Amino acid sequence: MSAEERRAGLFDELRLPRRWCSPRAYAVGLALLVAAGLALGATRIGRGTVGNALDSLGRAQPGWLAFAAASFALGLLCSAGAWRAGLATCGGRAGFTEVSARYAVGSLVNALAPAHLGGAVRIGLLAQTLDGKDRLWRTGGVGTFVAAARTLVLAALIVVAAFWSRIPLWPAPIMAGAAICGVVLCFRLGGRAAGRLGSLLQVFRAFGGSPLKALRLSGWIGLAFVARLAAAAAIAAALGVPRPLWVAVVLVTTMALAGLLPLTPGNFGAGAGAATLALHGSGIGLGTSLATGVAFQAVETFAGATLGLAGAATLASPASPLRRWSMAMAGAGCVLLAAALGIMTSDLV
Repeated sequence: MSAEERRAGLFDELRLPRRWCSPRAYAVGLALLVAAGLALGATRIGRGTVGNALDSLGRAQPGWLAFAAASFALGLLCSAGAWRAGLATCGGRAGFTEVSARYAVGSLVNALAPAHLGGAVRIGLLAQTLDGKDRLWRTGGVGTFVAAARTLVLAALIVVAAFWSRIPLWPAPIMAGAAICGVVLCFRLGGRAAGRLGSLLQVFRAFGGSPLKALRLSGWIGLAFVARLAAAAAIAAALGVPRPLWVAVVLVTTMALAGLLPLTPGNFGAGAGAATLALHGSGIGLGTSLATGVAFQAVETFAGATLGLAGAATLASPASPLRRWSMAMAGAGCVLLAAALGIMTSDLV
């Protein structure tokens, strides 16, 4: 079987039911989301709040926004490092650049499509870096361990945010307990399972024999959260929000919780709304809270999409139109960002 046939078969497994992918279904869903957003804005936010938010965004300091974009990109690269550490335990020999490129393409898909479809794309692309059978199942096992590590870090972040804001504490023990129980169960079943289940649990068997490798993967996940916290603090500083470190903890926690069920591309709108409520409930003005949430999602989406375009250009063959268009769009995005920051610095807006 050729490499092209293997890839086609792989993505056939990831294909969604045809009725879920029809243009009419996407159009209806998007229309409902837009209508709901307009209704929420008209009844809850108000014209004055939106005006205050736009005014806050207009006064944002461009240097801090550029730092936030770089921090978001660094966080994505740290997450890619965690995947590379997990894939290496399953026999993967791909370098950091290749794994990062494939992971970044998933970020690009998430910026354009709802429901974490980028996660399925990531698994499909990263599975191609493994040899042997059941590549998709083994990659899914790595994704399971990565998700468990992220859940534990998020649970710890919820505990910290609950002491500084009105974010409820009860999700933390539930999430931590579910993640720990799931990991323990996978470790116990890993040595006895066979077939596809055994392939799924291969990473847990490998980590059971080498806890240091598991700590290394978890360390990459921790660094990814630190990078997101730095980005959130930079956005708060750019908008002149007081106590930027405190705001960063609340903002990252809220966005992570809202992202558990993304309904829109990049979870745009839902995440910003949740962040607005959380920050406003903690004593920050409603307009400033809205501006902070919107800026966080906008900069994160820009960083993920730009890195994803660069990843697509890296994976494409040198002479393919995909590589040329990806490089051109990534370059254009960087130029537009630089121009916007320059205009803001010159006080022309």
